[in-house]
Amino acid sequence: MLFQRSLNLAVSAAAVGVTAQYCDLPASPQWASTPDAPLAQPMHNWTSLKDFTHVPYEGEHLVYGSIVNNGTYGSTNFGLFKNWSDMATASQNGMDNPTVAPTLFYFAPKSIWVLCYQWGPSAFSYRTSNDPTNANGWGAAQPLYTGGAAGAPYGPIDQTVIADDVNMYLFFAGDDGSIYRQSMPIGNFPGSFGNVSQTILTNTTENLFEAVQVYKLKGQTKWLMIVECEGAVGRYFRSFTAANLNGNFTELSGLESAPFAGKTNTKITWSEDISHGDLIRSTNDQTFEVDPCSLQMLFQGRANSTADYNDLPYRPGLITLQNPGPVQYGGGSISSTTLKTVTSTASKATSTPTTKATTTSTTKATSTSHSSTHSSMHTETHRTWHRPSHTTTTTHTSEAAPTGYGPPHYTW
Repeated sequence: MLFQRSLNLAVSAAAVGVTAQYCDLPASPQWASTPDAPLAQPMHNWTSLKDFTHVPYEGEHLVYGSIVNNGTYGSTNFGLFKNWSDMATASQNGMDNPTVAPTLFYFAPKSIWVLCYQWGPSAFSYRTSNDPTNANGWGAAQPLYTGGAAGAPYGPIDQTVIADDVNMYLFFAGDDGSIYRQSMPIGNFPGSFGNVSQTILTNTTENLFEAVQVYKLKGQTKWLMIVECEGAVGRYFRSFTAANLNGNFTELSGLESAPFAGKTNTKITWSEDISHGDLIRSTNDQTFEVDPCSLQMLFQGRANSTADYNDLPYRPGLITLQNPGPVQYGGGSISSTTLKTVTSTASKATSTPTTKATTTSTTKATSTSHSSTHSSMHTETHRTWHRPSHTTTTTHTSEAAPTGYGPPHYTW
């Protein structure tokens, strides 16, 4: 009966010329850990596997991520694997030129693979390749962003990029309660976003911490942003949506008691954290499309540990959304096949209008966050943040990145 009803809906939709099928994201997502165990263990005596980025590649999974080896950061990719159960035996291929906290995608307008990352020659850098499966086949590092982040004590962190039909956008965090944005004409990419950014969301440090990701929702003219936060139990993600990438992002799922993804709404026993990762995309291109009808998330999780942040035993895990919205027909979708290469001679990124934060949750407390891995300017193990008594919104551009920033235990 359910099958027949779905079939009738599909036939009816096709009859009236409506072909876009989509599901809304639930305001209160419920997830299951699939499986309730790490997907893989580190090879090569590495301490941890973390900061994952994933694309579908010729019917298989292609994953890159950061690695930590006794406090020293590097990066790896995994050999291609068909099923998530095969990730445990997939090869882990260390990179000669590390790309920490990477973002991997295919830039369709110019038929090139792009790998963006942090702690390279500039605040954010990128490399290109024709073969993303070759961990050591990437070209020379190029500047992606050369500025700073006005409120970030340790410089910009955890970039992601995404495109619409006209522009390419850069989003990043600062471990400072702010999310930053910049854009450029899509015809100028790959290239540098320059040294200026704008603050689009502000809250307490714990409530907007790091690991921002932005996605296009399949079948809809709507974009999803997720941001990692620090909670009393562990790391978790909250979410925001916007009608366009240049617009206001408004809260969808809230803080730790009602998150987008966290310990409280995930049937998971092996990890307290739902931390830095990537929603499993339905395409591999610059649109970063995800399908809420069948949503999964590759994340970094860990068992309880008293180790320094750099030595925490992070492992890859997978969660699957259990309560997607009902299938609907209509809406609008941007497909990679509709994107065209735009020719432009502009050399500098164009600033985008600043939006106001829509976060409303407030708390008074003092919190210690993770080690100052994000900057060689600081060597203390923990840093203490003062949380404001109210949510603030700022409008400013960033200053140039400070000299000498980067991880204290990072080697090329």
